[in-house]
Amino acid sequence: MKRFGYILTVSIVLMLVLAPALPGNSIAKDQQAQTTGVEWQRYKIDGEFSVFLPFIPATSTIHATYARNQTRRERTIAAYADGVVFVILTFEKKGMSFDDLVERNGEGGTAETVTTDGLKGKSYNGSTESTVWTAQFFDAGNNLYKFAATASKLGDHSAALSKFFSSISFTNNQQGSAILDGPGEQSPTHANAAKLDAIVKSSELTTRARVISKPEPMYTEQARMNQTTGTVVLRCIFSRSGAVENISVIKDLPNGLTDKAVAAARQIRFIPGVKEGQFVSTWMQLEYNFNLY
Repeated sequence: MKRFGYILTVSIVLMLVLAPALPGNSIAKDQQAQTTGVEWQRYKIDGEFSVFLPFIPATSTIHATYARNQTRRERTIAAYADGVVFVILTFEKKGMSFDDLVERNGEGGTAETVTTDGLKGKSYNGSTESTVWTAQFFDAGNNLYKFAATASKLGDHSAALSKFFSSISFTNNQQGSAILDGPGEQSPTHANAAKLDAIVKSSELTTRARVISKPEPMYTEQARMNQTTGTVVLRCIFSRSGAVENISVIKDLPNGLTDKAVAAARQIRFIPGVKEGQFVSTWMQLEYNFNLY
């Protein structure tokens, strides 16, 4: 059977009428981490590392081709809470060096040295008009890692960012709940914000929703065999709680590709749009383009 690769592009489009210097790793790793009533938990994966997160993260694992008949395992792990998106990228160290990792997944800025469990890495900080971010990179032998957090400038998130980065651990015999592939757990809508339940027009937004993590769906074997190509178009709400809700299919594809696109949409993590100093909900259109080569 002939094998096909594929090119997948993802577009996130606003609907026509609607729109969308941190502390180092010095805090005790197993301190009780809480933010706005959410009790953080420690999560681990394959004995590689563990980290505190506010919710069960959305997790996607792929085996990416990097050379002829050569693949490496890559993971995207992401969680959102109260204006902050936490992202962990992991790569098997096959066909990729530490410098490659930083170059391909870096966001600029000047590097500083950071040390966790005796493992030295690089840390970068930066900001945009509406967010601040920190990214830390590590080479842990067989695997490469990027730990990143992007926070809205709406509110003070320094404590949550410190808790996340200070909790990173590469020690053996990791404790915590296992991280498994899946959509993860969404932040609940705040009950005291009922007046903002209406979907907000783009013209009324102070800041549009900012997507931080958007894993790509994979081709199904049936779609490969039938050489299925095209675009899946979805309509959904990017909720003020940070959840992708009310997903409906505007344009579908056969052979399981629509289901793959919907599953990927549920794993998107973003900072909600802002109106009058409050996070609000907006309609969004997602387009997943599947092309074989």
